[in-house]
Amino acid sequence: MNYREVRASEPQSRWEVWVRAFLKVARFVLLLLVVPVVYVLCDNPIHTQNAMRTKLEQLKKERTVLQADRDKLLRRMEWIKNDNAYLEMAARDRLHLQKEGEFVLRF
Repeated sequence: MNYREVRASEPQSRWEVWVRAFLKVARFVLLLLVVPVVYVLCDNPIHTQNAMRTKLEQLKKERTVLQADRDKLLRRMEWIKNDNAYLEMAARDRLHLQKEGEFVLRF
């Protein structure tokens, strides 16, 4: 490569002046293009974050309710499988069944 030293006191050629001006303009244009791209990539407005947090809290509450319902149904299923007293109580209370010779008074 050929290097040439340029002293500040020496006059620069017209071509060098144009190249330097072009490079300054190119840097400015590049900066103008980079800033919007960075803004779009990093833009996450606070109201969007708040909406997502609110939705997350709502989903957590729904999950808690659904887990409680699931647990209740699992307990009930275990009682149905294993507990004859529960089955008798359910038959009498919910299905309004009775044993032979039994009279049930409901108020």
